[in-house]
Amino acid sequence: MQRTSPDPAAARSLKHAFSQTKLRPRLWTGCIALGVLALPVQSVAGTNDFGMAGILDIPSARMQDDGTLGITYSRKDIVDLFNISYQPTPWMEAVFRYAIGNPRGLDKSTDNLRDRSFEVKFRLIEEGRHLPQVAVGLRDLVGTGAFSGEYLVASKGVGPLDLTLGLGWGTLADRDIGSNPLGRISSTFNRRSASIGEGGTFRTGDYFSGRRVGVFGGFRYELPVWNLALVGAYNSDSYRRAQRFGTVDDTDPWSFGVEWEPFEDITVGASWQQGNQLALRFSTSVNTGTPIARKAPNNYGAPGTEDAPARRPRRNQTWFNRAASEAHSSGLLLRSAKALDDSTLNVVYTNQDYQYEADAIRRLAALVNLYAPQQYETVIVTGHHANVDTHSVHYQRGGRAGWAAEVDPSQEHREVTLMPPLRVRDPDHVTPFRYPNGAWNANLGVRPFLFDPDSPFRYQVYARIGAQVDFGGGWGASGSWVQNLYSQFDDIGRESDSVLPRVRSDIIRYLQESSSRLDTLNLTKRGQFTDELYYLGFAGVLEEMYTGVGGEVLYRPFGSRFAVGANVIGVQQRDFDGGLGLRDFRTVIGHLSVYWASPLYNFDVAVHVGRYLARDVGATLELQKRFANGWSIGAFATLTDVPFEDFGEGSFDKGLIFRIPFNSYVGFNTRGAYSSILRPIQRDGGQRLHWGTTLWETLRGTHYDHLSQHRTRMMPQ
Repeated sequence: MQRTSPDPAAARSLKHAFSQTKLRPRLWTGCIALGVLALPVQSVAGTNDFGMAGILDIPSARMQDDGTLGITYSRKDIVDLFNISYQPTPWMEAVFRYAIGNPRGLDKSTDNLRDRSFEVKFRLIEEGRHLPQVAVGLRDLVGTGAFSGEYLVASKGVGPLDLTLGLGWGTLADRDIGSNPLGRISSTFNRRSASIGEGGTFRTGDYFSGRRVGVFGGFRYELPVWNLALVGAYNSDSYRRAQRFGTVDDTDPWSFGVEWEPFEDITVGASWQQGNQLALRFSTSVNTGTPIARKAPNNYGAPGTEDAPARRPRRNQTWFNRAASEAHSSGLLLRSAKALDDSTLNVVYTNQDYQYEADAIRRLAALVNLYAPQQYETVIVTGHHANVDTHSVHYQRGGRAGWAAEVDPSQEHREVTLMPPLRVRDPDHVTPFRYPNGAWNANLGVRPFLFDPDSPFRYQVYARIGAQVDFGGGWGASGSWVQNLYSQFDDIGRESDSVLPRVRSDIIRYLQESSSRLDTLNLTKRGQFTDELYYLGFAGVLEEMYTGVGGEVLYRPFGSRFAVGANVIGVQQRDFDGGLGLRDFRTVIGHLSVYWASPLYNFDVAVHVGRYLARDVGATLELQKRFANGWSIGAFATLTDVPFEDFGEGSFDKGLIFRIPFNSYVGFNTRGAYSSILRPIQRDGGQRLHWGTTLWETLRGTHYDHLSQHRTRMMPQ
């Protein structure tokens, strides 16, 4: 059969007609929509240049898997885009974005545009057999407005093909197809600001506004045999700003490209966009909610082996000594044991290495079952963490094989009972810990300095040496020294222009004048007044900028998803050189906090109301999606009595919260993690102390909701 090629002139004519004629796109839109509705269901998700589920530089109605964290970098002549995306719920996708407009290299641009913005997308209709998936999104939700645009978009899949069609406002209405239909509801929808602000405020008056709307669309065709996807898009954004600055002479609405997934969750893409530029994209993702399989106890066996002693007990050892020795080698501390009656035994432990508290309970129960006398049919395992008792687990031993046999998950409520901590006096057996005792550690780290307009990424490589001492009775001390190995911070030329007390914006001087410094040196006292009321006192060098003295209390009823905390801290600013000297600025801060471990999509909610470092008064809202595997991703925003114009660029304090557990990526049990807060810009309003973690955070893994979710993990599988 003779194959024919399409006529190039006819193809150009057809494309020109589609992009220039206002009536014809409406006809095409209706035809495509009717055709899409008849296609069978097949969801296909890809990532666009803006870090969202989409095609090339347009959004789609697709969503990532719940809990997916993604990082995307896109490089092209018009704009460099650095994106961090997260799927906090199955129906919501969010992105924090840093854009360098009209780039000239990695840190320069023609118009000096450094834009920090947020984008959100909500699924309205989930795809069905005949209905497409429909979503609505707001680009530049909180930002300068340089890339602001809203959209209503539908996607429909059939086999390996995914089709997308949408309406756009703002920058997505540059190539318009008609008047804004919302203008018929209210004339206010016909007005849209053309100015670019300082960012940090919600441009609510502009959402879905403007006289015209545009249409965009695209396709994604997967070739799974080669891990490839062919993509094409028609973009209603003409990038007029880039044309105004001479980055490109003209733009074509059509773009085409290819995406390749060389490894799972890693995608690279290349495309020819707007008819005049090559675009490259790299993206990677991880599902933060993926459970981690139980690992063999540290210093024993291999993954998947049965829980058993790591070595044979020595002669003349008591059962408690044998169990305590094995527990210590397994990453636990067996603190004490007491016979409550002839058949009930209480043991107290501390989890040192296990990310899942359930794994620590299982290991300890296996050792108690192996070594404790047979007469104890009921065992109560009590957790002791940060010098406080946090919970108790009651179970019926059921003979020597009780925790070594298969257990029917439907009977788990009969096997394990979660209770408030049982606190007993005068135990029969006690591990004779020597006080004081301590440990030290050393590690390498990298500290980034982000979003400086002169250079968006600078960093320091350092060594940190730390030590902790336990004096017993809840008393402890810790300290750390940071030794600079390499720093780019001396090149920072931006100075603070804050009209508020410079409680944080002088951080540049600390980075430059104390690249090696005494980081912390403090004394702490932890304890509890009752089973549900905990306290913490502290004094000393608390962080790189402040020394002080303060205290915190937390009321956490066992079994409740709510807790209430309060703290008061008196602080004084440290000298820039990182020594023990102090500056004149001092103040007292304090907050009343309410915490809620919600049952909704693993969200933790916290509200802190009180006084901040710049002596401003207000409240902070925190939302964190937190998993028992150690991952935590969230966001916060603080509003105080500081006016937006006095706060400066960004208008109010806000940022992202990350906690990445090491346990997900190593072959042994560890509770270690990397924690960080990412702010679009560092100002002085709404600032709190960078002092460790709250009692709520410290005890979070022992809360009832986490323990209850993993009852079966406490038992053999």
